[in-house]
Amino acid sequence: MTWQEGVAVLVIVAGLGAGAFLVAQRPSFWIEFGARLIKAALPVLLKRMPEKQEQAWRDCLRRGGEWDHVRRRCKR
Repeated sequence: MTWQEGVAVLVIVAGLGAGAFLVAQRPSFWIEFGARLIKAALPVLLKRMPEKQEQAWRDCLRRGGEWDHVRRRCKR
């Protein structure tokens, strides 16, 4: 291992230690931060299809077709 790699490993370990120290000092901040981050991401992650499109998707699957998510239509 060269001295540059040793310094890089030392910096990474120091950064992880500093992060653990901050979490240990104020765990309530990090818990609330995570909760707010998840709450902000939920609408994007759980966005539903419009009703007509969802009905077309269900009809396609019922007929045995395959749904194309990019073009939003049945492949067969």
